[in-house]
Amino acid sequence: MTPEEQRRIFQKLKSLSNEKFWVQMNVLHSRAYAAAQRHYREAMFICLTPKQREAVEAKAKEIREQWDGMAIITTDKTDAALFYGIQEEDNTNEQPNN
Repeated sequence: MTPEEQRRIFQKLKSLSNEKFWVQMNVLHSRAYAAAQRHYREAMFICLTPKQREAVEAKAKEIREQWDGMAIITTDKTDAALFYGIQEEDNTNEQPNN
């Protein structure tokens, strides 16, 4: 995306009402969630058996819908969520030095 395209999108978002802004944020948030879901599915397709993939997808759906109450993905349900990159994930698995 060029800087000009970014500026136009920014201007459009600034002109929205509060209600329309949050509707747009939920659309963008849902798209990002769908992209992440697609990435995990592609990774599971490569690394897991069909039976394992089905089990992981069923558990992920259960966690999202039943544990987190997120039948529909919206920003208000995920405002405290953090994105962990590979380095952060690797660091969380390290044992503390004693």
